[in-house]
Amino acid sequence: MEAVIERAVPPLALALAASTSSQLRLEDLEPELRKRFIPAVAALDDADRAYRRTIEEILPRDSAAAILSAMAAFREKVHEARERALHELAELYRRYDRAYGWFDPLDPSTPPAHGLSHADGTRAAAIADRARSGVDALRAQVNETVTKQLEPAQIDALINAKRRRRAIFESALKQTLEGALASHVSVTSSEVFKTLAQLTQVADAWY
Repeated sequence: MEAVIERAVPPLALALAASTSSQLRLEDLEPELRKRFIPAVAALDDADRAYRRTIEEILPRDSAAAILSAMAAFREKVHEARERALHELAELYRRYDRAYGWFDPLDPSTPPAHGLSHADGTRAAAIADRARSGVDALRAQVNETVTKQLEPAQIDALINAKRRRRAIFESALKQTLEGALASHVSVTSSEVFKTLAQLTQVADAWY
């Protein structure tokens, strides 16, 4: 069953749905959220493609090619780090006949382990922390590489382009949340705001 879901739904949509249902304590809503986040993720993909096109438009050809290459390499390494952590966590949970679920181990808001021993709960947290620390180090490296190649004005232009991408991310995720939660009056506006901020962070780190 999990393999069928994985083929039908983008991984980011699965992670967003898992995070939302957990944060808002609406686990029964997770299957619906998966479906609702599919078009949202398509909008995020479009925004990211627009961001990469902007890089090509505002930078000289050689600089743009170098930056995009560095970004692609970084994303591939992040993907590998995420997959390694997921594999380790899945193995750990399997000992208890449990599933880790569709959570992104790089998401700092991932809920604490339930049903695991204290020692294995600590191991699960350590696996996620190690993965996040590794990604943070990779991000620092690529940022240093980028800033060394660009003029201050170019860096400012890239920062503004990334802010526009994040704003589109937030708008798409907000629309999805509001639609999914329209009939759940028990969810407060502050809870929605907090969840939206977290989901935007997850999406921003995915690309």
